Amino acid sequence: MVFWMKINFEFFFLTIILSLTFTNNVFSQAPAVEEEEFNNLGYIAYSNNYKVAPEFDHITFRIRNQSTLSIDKIYGWVYHISEDEEGNPLVLSLVNNPHRGGVITKGNPHRPGDIADWRFPLYKALTAKKVGDKYTLRISQKGLFFKKVEPPPKKKVQD
Repeated sequence: MVFWMKINFEFFFLTIILSLTFTNNVFSQAPAVEEEEFNNLGYIAYSNNYKVAPEFDHITFRIRNQSTLSIDKIYGWVYHISEDEEGNPLVLSLVNNPHRGGVITKGNPHRPGDIADWRFPLYKALTAKKVGDKYTLRISQKGLFFKKVEPPPKKKVQD
């Protein structure tokens, strides 16, 4: 009995050593480096790099579609973040009408895996008075509407 336990232990130890020494990471693929940081919200992710119009009438977010369907409409909440001297958020102020959806400006149709620019209208009276330009976007899963019929696939470019 002790003999078989000793053989099993040696065999186990030998397999662990061999698997560690002959493991080769040459064929593993490094994850793609993203040029922007995205905040993951489930079906979508939005970029921290947004653009506010000079007239303060709209804000544009870059949104990545992480779902398996094409996005038709997005209804979201845009908040202005008031911070104290140390950079801690004090107050979140809603600065858009969440019942007016975003408009896709670049990247139409918004296919799965693609990044598109979505423009959300802002209240001019609220955003013009705000000091600083720190905004955030909140989108519920119920605020995403997908296309009923998927668009045709992208045309492949011949080299």
